[in-house]
Amino acid sequence: GGGSSSTAGRETVESRCPKLLAQYCDSLLRRCVFSRRFTSEMIDEKLRNVLLVLKYVNNKDVFMRFHKMHLTRRLILESSSDSEKEENMVTWLKDIGMPSEFLAHNRTMFSDIKVSADLNHEFRERCLQQPAENHRFLSAPLDSVSIKILNAGCWARRSDWIPVSLPVELEDYLPEIEEFYKSKHQGRILKWYHFMSNGVVSFSSKIGRYDLELTTFQIAVLFAWNARPNDKLSLMDLQLATELPEPELKKTLLALSVATRGKREVILHDGASADMVDSVSSPPEINHQTRFWVNQNFAVMKNGMELTRGKLNLIGNLQSITEKVQDDEKQAIVELRILRVQEAIVKVLKARKTINNQQLITEIIEMLKNLFVPTKKMIKEQVEWLIENKHLDRDSDDINKFHYVA
Repeated sequence: GGGSSSTAGRETVESRCPKLLAQYCDSLLRRCVFSRRFTSEMIDEKLRNVLLVLKYVNNKDVFMRFHKMHLTRRLILESSSDSEKEENMVTWLKDIGMPSEFLAHNRTMFSDIKVSADLNHEFRERCLQQPAENHRFLSAPLDSVSIKILNAGCWARRSDWIPVSLPVELEDYLPEIEEFYKSKHQGRILKWYHFMSNGVVSFSSKIGRYDLELTTFQIAVLFAWNARPNDKLSLMDLQLATELPEPELKKTLLALSVATRGKREVILHDGASADMVDSVSSPPEINHQTRFWVNQNFAVMKNGMELTRGKLNLIGNLQSITEKVQDDEKQAIVELRILRVQEAIVKVLKARKTINNQQLITEIIEMLKNLFVPTKKMIKEQVEWLIENKHLDRDSDDINKFHYVA
């Protein structure tokens, strides 16, 4: 019994290790209190130490997934402390054997951000040269919107797309941007991933006026009260106003209804006490009977005093990305591993034409060891699947021998 429990313990630590390494890299590469403690040289040294540990970690594919998630957040929120270090990481990851496909995605992400900066500049120049009446967006100033045109295959999975009804101030921009982009790139289709977007909203309460940095989902929820600031709205009312799926809406409402020592709740709801300090650790139940309303006494606090002006970031870890990714993470990693094993089996068989079972297992493990070490069970299951789907043939005389089917 003791032996098996210690193995289980090791597996748990092993599975968390790549994720924790990715989080540590993020805290070194992001502008935050932690990274400001170190000089540039110290950060380089710490990143190299992470890569040294990573070299001996089996589940590098788990690190890659979380590293990409954090990189996405840093690039979108423009919170990288040093763009040169971000690009150096790609070279260092290559040195420890990370797959070229993953590194190519990272390079494309950097390139997309640079191209988007140029596109924003061109878009504004073009708009300024046109008569004002040509614009369908008169409700928001031109320099208040920043667009990022990103390569879908590198940034997000199709399953990440979440519908939302945007405030008209934002919605009016989209046709203008699409028209401008299509005039430059024919045949490309733009799909808006609003869950990756964010913005700053000016919020007024009885106490003062505050600039809130929010996710687009949080903005959509708050704008449901724009024409009816004193109304109490149900979950159904907010779903009709925002078109957000219920799980996403609940998550967004919870994030807005948290009070901390530095601020009061933006949104109040039935059962939430006004002096609640930390509802994240034990979030109250939200259901279809719950009513929500805007906290007219919202304020940013300092040393127990109400400030009448202030700026506040409510995005947190770009919640809509990180929580969703972590919910689906294990399943997504397993699915990707299955595809990689299938791909490796076909590659080996294509080169060898005929191979026995033990040799196949040895070559697959050798081929994938920089990402993860597949189990014999997983390899066996994928061989069976490939035989069923007519990609391989089992030898008629020897069940442990396989042939490639062209």
